[in-house]
Amino acid sequence: MKRLILASLIVLPFASSATTFSCKAIQEGQIDSGSQKSSVETRLDVQDKSMKVSMGGKTWRLGFIGEKSIAKMYATPDGGIAVTYIDNGSEPVFVMRPTNNDGQTAIYTLSLCSEA
Repeated sequence: MKRLILASLIVLPFASSATTFSCKAIQEGQIDSGSQKSSVETRLDVQDKSMKVSMGGKTWRLGFIGEKSIAKMYATPDGGIAVTYIDNGSEPVFVMRPTNNDGQTAIYTLSLCSEA
């Protein structure tokens, strides 16, 4: 019995789900807001309690901060960058909210995302 419990404790930490997405476009503003899309390759490694975002040669590590309905929210420890992962069952959408040094927050929608 002790071996069974020990074996399950060893297996569980490695059983977390991780998915990598590659997104091809970024649009300033909300979805369908009429803003022009630009081609930007973005890679997002999503786990249950963390996310790693790579864009334009920079990488950010975000922690899980909450969940509402079909959206999971992640942010850097200082809150400088927040990303909401919306899984609507078809094409995943990511909404990024970076905060500039002057305190202004922008909204970017990452689209054309597929599992890498």
